[in-house]
Amino acid sequence: MPITFVGNPAPLFDLPRTRLPDPRRERVRLLDYKGRWLVVVFYPRDFSMVCPTELSALSQRSEEFAAMNCDLLGISCDSVELHDRWMTTSKSQGGLGGLNFPLASDLDGKVSEAYGVFEPRQNLAVRGTFIVDPEGLIQYQVVHSLSIGRRSQEVLRVLSALQSGGLCREDWMTDGSHLDPYTILGPGNIFSHYYMESEIGVGSFARVYLARDLQLDRPVALKVFKRDCPVTPSTVLAEARSVAALNHPNICTIYAVDDTAGLPVIAMEYIQGRSLSHRMRESEMRMDERLSVARQIAGGMAAAHDSGIVHGDLKPENIMVGHDGLVKVLDFGLARRIHRVNLVDADETGELGLAESGDGVFGTPRYLAPEQTRGEPATFASDVFSLGAVFYEMATGRPAFAEGNVLQVMDRIRNVDPDAMASEAGEPFTPLIRNMLLPDPTARDVDMRRIVAEIDAVCESV
Repeated sequence: MPITFVGNPAPLFDLPRTRLPDPRRERVRLLDYKGRWLVVVFYPRDFSMVCPTELSALSQRSEEFAAMNCDLLGISCDSVELHDRWMTTSKSQGGLGGLNFPLASDLDGKVSEAYGVFEPRQNLAVRGTFIVDPEGLIQYQVVHSLSIGRRSQEVLRVLSALQSGGLCREDWMTDGSHLDPYTILGPGNIFSHYYMESEIGVGSFARVYLARDLQLDRPVALKVFKRDCPVTPSTVLAEARSVAALNHPNICTIYAVDDTAGLPVIAMEYIQGRSLSHRMRESEMRMDERLSVARQIAGGMAAAHDSGIVHGDLKPENIMVGHDGLVKVLDFGLARRIHRVNLVDADETGELGLAESGDGVFGTPRYLAPEQTRGEPATFASDVFSLGAVFYEMATGRPAFAEGNVLQVMDRIRNVDPDAMASEAGEPFTPLIRNMLLPDPTARDVDMRRIVAEIDAVCESV
């Protein structure tokens, strides 16, 4: 019985292989293909009727696979000597007449068994096709009857869809285009089991829609990640799953994480309200409102830190204030994988953006902690500094580090004067902001729980 492998690591192998097309190579390992895509084709027998047609068809299109950073490998339970003879025998005599990819010998059937395609009664492998991504994960598998050959066009079609992250029509050809996911998303359309009502936001990573969950009949904020998102879908979804375990009234609830419909999607709690950034632009915040919002943000962050989760991109745009005054912190985990900060090219105004090396995160730097501007990973102390910048903005009505291009802003952050910033913020935030905005993360001797306690003490004294 074939086993479902999709999404799991491909079983390792180390097998003898044919001398052709590279006579210098005697063995082939899965690890040889790390960093490239690989199509593994299991087939029953050398010198058979169907196998030459499908293997030759794949070989004829090997340049197309190579152009897609993909290698081909055939595996059967015949000996490598028989493979060599089959490859060098002319087609008129039942041979292959050469191939542009190697054949490997799984003489004892162990590898075929590991891939779930071994037929022990006949001691052969059935026609299994597996597409392995550059990280060694199986992204596609299919098993054909012994008498049914596989089409190279179908393998190319699936490979292209997997690589692009797009949706692939049934009638796609190699010179055709993919369905643009965003052409099928929008008000009035159904995606998975979500009815799209309206688009409510567009960011560097994704589009966000107000949608209705048709299964549970409730509104959701549906975040659909862009195909060119600089963070890999697997990374985004893994981080979102870890955050989904958080349960706190001041953290936006993640209902579901899914990519089965062809796009990475996060279904979140829909919050009727506006961002803290929008709220601060509306009018000056009253003291009681500032304290309430500050206390709720710190409470949500304390719960996250207790669970070992760093936000890494805490800013007013990621904080929602509901119409009822309830505060929710959003986008945990989507920027926490900052490792290096690169400067992307300046535009005509001299403004620069931030890009992360590797996973890639884009955004403005004005709420980053000094250590983050130096390329160090975000920590709990980094979140404390960012929250201090948010508190300063609530107290003064202006961003703590706003003027100039990104280089100038980053320089101001690194050379922050916490005493001056605390004095500008005024009471009751003065002592908190002084400690939260210390440039040395090891000197920030406040954590989120202590911040909550100090705000509670202020509220009792007011």
